[in-house]
Amino acid sequence: MVFSSAVFLLAFLPASVAVYYLSRLIFKNNLTVSNVWLLIVSLVFYAWGEPVYILLMIASVIANYLFGLCVSTCPKTKKGKSFVALSCVFNLGLLFLFKYLGWIFSMFHAAGGFITELALPIGISFYTFQALSYVIDVYRGKDKAQRNIINVGLYIAFFPQLIAGPIVRYGTVAEQLKHREHTVDGFSSGAWRFCIGLSKKILLANQLAVISDLAFGKVGNGLSVVFAWAGALACMLQIYFDFSGYSDMAIGLGRMFGFRFNENFNYPYISKSITEYWRRWHISLGEWFRDYLYYPLSLGPAIKLRKKAAKKFSRKTAGIISTVFVLFITWMATGIWHGANWTFVVWGFIQFICIFIEQYKKPLKNKTLDGVLGFCNTMLIVLLTKVIFKSDNMGMAVKYYTDMIHLSGNSFVDSYSLYWLGQYKVVLIAGVIFSFPIVEKITELCKGKIAGRIWSAVKFAALVLMTAASISYAVGGGYNPFIYFNF
Repeated sequence: MVFSSAVFLLAFLPASVAVYYLSRLIFKNNLTVSNVWLLIVSLVFYAWGEPVYILLMIASVIANYLFGLCVSTCPKTKKGKSFVALSCVFNLGLLFLFKYLGWIFSMFHAAGGFITELALPIGISFYTFQALSYVIDVYRGKDKAQRNIINVGLYIAFFPQLIAGPIVRYGTVAEQLKHREHTVDGFSSGAWRFCIGLSKKILLANQLAVISDLAFGKVGNGLSVVFAWAGALACMLQIYFDFSGYSDMAIGLGRMFGFRFNENFNYPYISKSITEYWRRWHISLGEWFRDYLYYPLSLGPAIKLRKKAAKKFSRKTAGIISTVFVLFITWMATGIWHGANWTFVVWGFIQFICIFIEQYKKPLKNKTLDGVLGFCNTMLIVLLTKVIFKSDNMGMAVKYYTDMIHLSGNSFVDSYSLYWLGQYKVVLIAGVIFSFPIVEKITELCKGKIAGRIWSAVKFAALVLMTAASISYAVGGGYNPFIYFNF
């Protein structure tokens, strides 16, 4: 089940909300009953498309609940570290089995029948990282172990962020599982945010996908230069609106049930460096790798490596070596997290190279020029690497690049390109415009009472129209899964 489907919009969500608030009324705001209901609907939501893998989800909940209890008895000790290690083996082992084992076997042409046919459980990369962070934070003493397995289950399986994030830390919702406010303003702001995300997904991401798919479908087969660049731009915008739209819907749904999740996107396409881009894009994933991989590597193995390197090289060189070590492992892990394909390995390696260079690059004296050049350079890198992200393999990516730079004997522009760009030019322009904080800037300018009221009315009317159009598309359209469901 997906948020942008008719079943979810017209049946599942209304029923879930209605029973949730009815139970609060009947049981006098008893959060235990509310949490039980949310856990039940979350498991139904997950089992809707993959009933077999609900057992995997339940196993993950039970195992991490027990790991949390075991670690809480001996935090920051060798025994506690052993339980954390077991948790890593269990969680990452499941992830490896379903996501990477078939890929590794296939590289050696030795994949067994059942391995190649194992379907990837939806959202496993997200809820595995979420469960793992819970056990680690209990070990570190940042959070107390949850004694109520219902609350652990709800934390891991809560349907708004179950499938594609954001990756929620247990500390963010620990208190909310026991005490949370339900207000009209909170519910309405959540519904507003959900509708924004729905509009992003259906009116922008799904439409941009048409141009992107058409372009990548013609790789090496008469793809014109103009359409190749347009397809790459459409892909870049599609992924952003698809994933940020899902995050908006997840955050909005959370608010409707009284939960407050952290933001996951902050206009990444205004970034002036790749480093800044990753502080704005998929924020929860970046913070996860920072706190559970980058920092531990920096405070342990990297220090030892720096000391050994300092015996043979200068301190500066030793520092560079340790920096390369930490960044390389972090970005290789980030790339592989996205999928079992060499394209993601190469994509992660490019991120590593760019961020390493930025750490040692000296800025220009002219800050304005440095900012403009930084923005243009960053957007070009993001656009070009999205080609790798979209391609089925590196061979396809290379062919696409040759089409982009006019080296494959293709035409510069043709009637096919002009036709489709004419059909979707409004969507492409809208995608570019709304990648920037235009609405927020206008809201800031309309601070006066009259201007503010007029702008609020315009925004409300626009959102109502967009939501109605989105629901109409959802009812009449076909299956439109989110891109990050595959991860």
